[in-house]
Amino acid sequence: MPTPTATFLEIAARYGDVDPEDIEAVQHWFTEVLPGLPPERIEEILDDLLASEGADKAEETVRSYPRDVPLPALSSSPPVPIPLLAERWREILARLAGRGRRG
Repeated sequence: MPTPTATFLEIAARYGDVDPEDIEAVQHWFTEVLPGLPPERIEEILDDLLASEGADKAEETVRSYPRDVPLPALSSSPPVPIPLLAERWREILARLAGRGRRG
């Protein structure tokens, strides 16, 4: 089981004094600051992360969307192909409807 996202938030707050509510700051800390820490400190952080691997957290995971990026409109989504089974049902229903009219 993967390490819960909440654990990464806690680690960034504990070791980097990062606001766990600011997802971008947490990500920045892991990608930019953490690699520059002394190897002993990185090992300690890794141990904390591995210790919570598979931990079952009941709290809600913070969700976010990047700032300064417009939300995509549904109309800009690519069309979804009709599943083969659904297409076959349409064909069958069309045939049945056609037979009923002739008779």
